[in-house]
Amino acid sequence: MKISIIGLGLIGGSFALALKKRLENLTVCGWDENPKNLKEAKELEIVNIPAQNLEEAISFGDWVVLAIPVHAIESLMPECMARLGPHQVLVDFGSTKKHICEVADRQSNRHQFIAAHPIAGTEYSGPGAAFADLFEGKVMIVCDAEKSDEEHLIKFRKMCKMTGMESVCLSASDHDEQLAYTSHLSHVISSGLSNTVLEKEETHAQILNLAGSGFASTVRLAKSSPDMWTPIFQKNKTAVLESLDHYLSHLNDFRKMLDEGNEEGIRDFLNKGREIRKILK
Repeated sequence: MKISIIGLGLIGGSFALALKKRLENLTVCGWDENPKNLKEAKELEIVNIPAQNLEEAISFGDWVVLAIPVHAIESLMPECMARLGPHQVLVDFGSTKKHICEVADRQSNRHQFIAAHPIAGTEYSGPGAAFADLFEGKVMIVCDAEKSDEEHLIKFRKMCKMTGMESVCLSASDHDEQLAYTSHLSHVISSGLSNTVLEKEETHAQILNLAGSGFASTVRLAKSSPDMWTPIFQKNKTAVLESLDHYLSHLNDFRKMLDEGNEEGIRDFLNKGREIRKILK
């Protein structure tokens, strides 16, 4: 089996390592627009063959995976699909889906494309952050699955299963709306808290001395790559704005209760928040 990974960061690199760990006779070709990433991916044995250019990477794999920022996926999609041979499948791992799927829908070989999103990651980036077990126990979302070739989907789900992921199906629109609340909003909140504390505290040392584990876990996502997350917010603008409005409404309610000394209201607010423990254990 031959697979091409375009974008050799945390997700692309980890997917390659996960498959290499579990599949024999697998050859991974990789390409990244950053030559340092490509060199590091070869040194870390993430890829067997570092491609000289995008065209070489596309032509190599039975499976071609786009693990790059969402705006780059949209830009490269027409070229990638135009270069696919009849036996090849293109998969994208973008964190937003509506606009990507709209571009794919305009291609004559739409059935050779699978819109996917692995719900996995860390706050770190680059080939050095990749590891083979990143996807264990995680979920792979497949969007607008009815537009993809059924045989390709069956094979892709088996591939996901090998890496430890269960796959679920959503429409592209539902994906973007739900991820705005469960993923994208979390990154905004994390960066907002980080910026607030950095502005308040005069020295980083003071932050380290006073911060507890709750602070550390909440701002962890603020260490994520701005190059990846800025396009995500832009492409999912409507849903992210909606999620922000709902979140700010809850914050304003809490602020009012605190200002008015509404102890019962504060307690109810916290108790409602605790309900999440029934879902996340």
